Amino acid sequence: MTSPDGLVVRPVRWVDDVVDADDLAAVTRLYREYELDRIGSVDSEPAGLAAAYAWPQVLRDETALVYDGDEAVASVWVKAEEPTHDVFVDLAVAPGDHERERLESAVRHGIAAGRRHAERHPESSWTLRITVWNGDAVAAEVVEAHGLTPSRRFYRMRIDADSPAIPATAPPLPPGVELVVRDDEETRRTMWAVDNESFLDHYNFAPSEYDHWWAEWEADAQRDPSGWWLLTVDGDPAAICILDETRAEQNDGYVSILGVRKPYRGRGLATLLLQRAFVRERDRGRAGIQLSVDAENTTGAVGLYERVGMRPTQVLQGHSCEL
Repeated sequence: MTSPDGLVVRPVRWVDDVVDADDLAAVTRLYREYELDRIGSVDSEPAGLAAAYAWPQVLRDETALVYDGDEAVASVWVKAEEPTHDVFVDLAVAPGDHERERLESAVRHGIAAGRRHAERHPESSWTLRITVWNGDAVAAEVVEAHGLTPSRRFYRMRIDADSPAIPATAPPLPPGVELVVRDDEETRRTMWAVDNESFLDHYNFAPSEYDHWWAEWEADAQRDPSGWWLLTVDGDPAAICILDETRAEQNDGYVSILGVRKPYRGRGLATLLLQRAFVRERDRGRAGIQLSVDAENTTGAVGLYERVGMRPTQVLQGHSCEL
């Protein structure tokens, strides 16, 4: 498909249910160039990109590369999230003299992809969401010119593994509290239920069915079963902490999910889980530990993370529009 500016958009190729190696290399190069230009570091590593492209919710016929002649100059990753009825679009563009035109082409394709998905599923109302790095004025101008409006900000937070805020040893479990680390369906179903309940009051959250929830985790090559922690209090599921290898290529640990059921909040369980996670990752030789959080979270999560020594390292600005 040729865009109005002469750029050509073609779907990413798949071989045996895996993204084509040459296309993945092009995507990796684009993210590297784009992130170095925008934030001065590489945030999206090859293994993480490969894992993201393998998620079952990715719209493979819509996820694409944009070409200027023989050169890939932009990538457009498209995912449809059924529980919240969102279409997520993520962009990476080769910086330079023509980056605005490349962004225009990528954004137009992402919006069109979202509309096509919405037309195929008219039983629900769909929202298109595109997140850009805070301070990326060009990307913000382009997405806003196409009708998306700023919605929510998100922080990437981090703590150095040698921070004095991290305890020398993992904090002990209080009486009646047990940490369950077991990779079986019964435990996973319990963690799914805690996840659904813990995030009911969070922005743009909708409970998911177990099969949908587990399908995404099962397909994730960066899942670490030893980092799936279920915390119980007197035998009752109270909290979960899920660690994965999302930032392993940066030699950092990553807290993917931290959730506490409302009846058990205010007891220090989240702090306990975080500190034990910090100690675990430090003792594994990691340089730091990261997580992502809604900057406007109403449950006090940002304050909690700051109290245990974490600080924002990047800010992302979400944009959205109804399809």
